[in-house]
Amino acid sequence: MEIVSIGPSIPIVAFRDFLPKITTRYVAWVDNDTFVTAGWMEALMSRAAKGARVIMPVTLERTGLDIDPRDIPLRNHVSHSELRKVSLEDGEYVFDYKPYRRAKPEEIPQGGHTIDFFELHTFFAETKVLRQLDYPPMVVREHIDIGLQLSRLGIDIWCEPKSRVHFDNIHERPSFADLRFFFFRWSDALIQRSHDLFEERWGYRFYNERFMHNWAFRRKIFSVCRFAGVPQKPADFASRVGNKLFRPALDRKFQRDPLPVSERVLPLRAPAAHA
Repeated sequence: MEIVSIGPSIPIVAFRDFLPKITTRYVAWVDNDTFVTAGWMEALMSRAAKGARVIMPVTLERTGLDIDPRDIPLRNHVSHSELRKVSLEDGEYVFDYKPYRRAKPEEIPQGGHTIDFFELHTFFAETKVLRQLDYPPMVVREHIDIGLQLSRLGIDIWCEPKSRVHFDNIHERPSFADLRFFFFRWSDALIQRSHDLFEERWGYRFYNERFMHNWAFRRKIFSVCRFAGVPQKPADFASRVGNKLFRPALDRKFQRDPLPVSERVLPLRAPAAHA
């Protein structure tokens, strides 16, 4: 094993800069707040042997931010995903929809299936596929940008339910280095630049853009509380109160449920000429 330091960077840019040095047929991306389970890699490789070129394991999340009243140790983070669009009076918006979000692990369908996007907690892909993509300097939305690029190339993304990983969700107490990194990654300025870049590349605004800013603010409050040794439930409560007091509320038009009037984005319309 070789550990290579990239220096201060957002994950997608660090990956972009290191990708030319990768010589293996496949790449497995595993975040350092992800915990793999027995057989996870074998299941991904088995799916690859059947022809899949980009694969995501079922990603479960440990109890952390957003305390679950069911008091369960694991709930679904992402196993199914759709990118949907909705037309409002001022134009088209997209939002990422994750069926079975926060379902109990045993409630997730067990068959392999295709998805619109994967999150960067963990994925497995052919290296030559990854070399066909570009990696704009984004946070929060970079995984959706990749999903759209793969769709444009005609490459399916698969989810393999027999492979499971656990996303920490700030379950463990963060270190000071963790705080420094996440305060950088979740900064309002960086999130806004990412939204603007996504709109420039694909022509869509995000339906839940303001929500993402507030979500990042809550995560920062929760992280600081956990760093200070505050238990999870009081930390979660503090994040909710802080969000109410110090962040603007969502515009009324974004408080409605967009699912009944939305449609899948795919097939793609042509992206911007410079994308």
